[in-house]
Amino acid sequence: MKLGIEAIKTILDIQGDVCMSEKDMAKKLKVTFFSKIEEDTSENVRAFSKKLKKTLAELGVEIIPYEQTLEPIRLKRRIKMILMMLGMNIKNMLKGKFEFFAFDFGKKVKKGIAIIQTGEGETGDLPVDHVLSLRENPMILITDQPDEITEKSAFKEHLEASLPIFSWNITNLIVSVSKTHWTVYSFNMSYPMHRIDGDFNKDILHALVPKIYAPVIPPRISDFEIHNSAFDTDDEQYKPYIKDLIESGPILEQTKLYPEPKKISEFKFRSAFYRWLGSLLLDKRSGMSYGFIARQLPMKFSEIREAGKQNNKKDYFFKGKDLYIKFDFNNNKYEMKVPDVWVLTSRSGSDKTKLNPKTDIVRMGLVNGKMIMETPKGVSVGPDYKPSFDTKVILAHSVANAIFASIAKHINPDSEFADKFASNGRALAHWHGYFDPKKLPKSWHYYGENNPPVSCSAPQGAVYAFKGKEELFTCIIQRHLPYEADIHMEPQHGSNVSFSSLKNLGNFLIKNKNTTKLGNEYLALYS
Repeated sequence: MKLGIEAIKTILDIQGDVCMSEKDMAKKLKVTFFSKIEEDTSENVRAFSKKLKKTLAELGVEIIPYEQTLEPIRLKRRIKMILMMLGMNIKNMLKGKFEFFAFDFGKKVKKGIAIIQTGEGETGDLPVDHVLSLRENPMILITDQPDEITEKSAFKEHLEASLPIFSWNITNLIVSVSKTHWTVYSFNMSYPMHRIDGDFNKDILHALVPKIYAPVIPPRISDFEIHNSAFDTDDEQYKPYIKDLIESGPILEQTKLYPEPKKISEFKFRSAFYRWLGSLLLDKRSGMSYGFIARQLPMKFSEIREAGKQNNKKDYFFKGKDLYIKFDFNNNKYEMKVPDVWVLTSRSGSDKTKLNPKTDIVRMGLVNGKMIMETPKGVSVGPDYKPSFDTKVILAHSVANAIFASIAKHINPDSEFADKFASNGRALAHWHGYFDPKKLPKSWHYYGENNPPVSCSAPQGAVYAFKGKEELFTCIIQRHLPYEADIHMEPQHGSNVSFSSLKNLGNFLIKNKNTTKLGNEYLALYS
């Protein structure tokens, strides 16, 4: 079974182009280099910038001179900016805060072009001051490697060193440079370090191009059908799964895989205006947490039917509002309605190890290719109530689980894993690290280690999750392989684990210490 990209995009509520290979990403990428370089910018940074520019051109990236990327702000947008500026300044004055916001109304870099800055810039003249869109103009800063960082630095050291650079410069990506090495810092919280005298073209294509082409794009509330105060956490049908989310917290805390969440207010910004821009970059979130835990609710099997003759050559179609897929399996042609899936998960920014069931858990659904979000009773969506960055990945795993449980049940009515999925659902967990492949039980399966390292929340990650699960479960069903867990590896990001329960997963990790670690140490074992 191999569904096409358009079918998967329709299932997962993904719009727009989704480029899947690094070489294709490079050919579609448009980049400009910010025109100003401060006098105190180091020679290491200047030399790296020149080498990067040459390499990107060799890889097929379109390099556009900075002045050619600029366009005037349209009148409608200019008026909107003025009204926004006045509103924020009046609001600050009423609160007794004399922090005045002022936009730069000069020409801006057109949407769809990434902007690379060589060295840190001056306040009021950063790339963020000159872009039309925080979502459609990825910003990359090339700067000196922090003094405390070495090849042996651990995950936490990289994390603590990079966060102040992000907040001070309001950028999507950081490329830190020393005399011998360069490192990419992103919201993936993964820190690949490469030698400058290594295979530079290959490293840039693999480690940097995908993160620029597919930047962090947090899901917006407007992406969902919102049902405020619709999720009853006291409903008996949810209690076992809420209990699993809550009781797994202290166990997972012992694994040290979930660093303490950070509040935006803890970061150092150049001004209140830049703090506001930083908040916008994160979709007005008040904080950042690392990883996710989710509980897919028990699934209902979809009926599998032999596909009749149809004029529609697509592998997906609608009957009324219902979304169907067509597929080949074991040399037979079938069709099925895409199952509705529902997941309980922690809200973005919450402490995964200390969840409050009344406020920290949301119910998310994927129904006929549309995302739905339900908040607990008495709670409405707001600055502290946002969906996880990894929402589409969570839903991709969930709907793939339901599709292949339905297929497995059709092929083999006694399918053990299908029955477990239907009665118990699945637990999903993500952290910014990897497993040692030599320490995994035979019934644990992994995939995705060779995918491009796109940014957290990029739509490609959800498509990779679905396609990886598609290949895995096809193999499991056809070969009758034992199955207990699967691990979707996201290179230079982390691992997504599907298991029987979060509590059982936590106990497994505690019992089998050093099976997984934060950071990239174990990722190298898959190459």
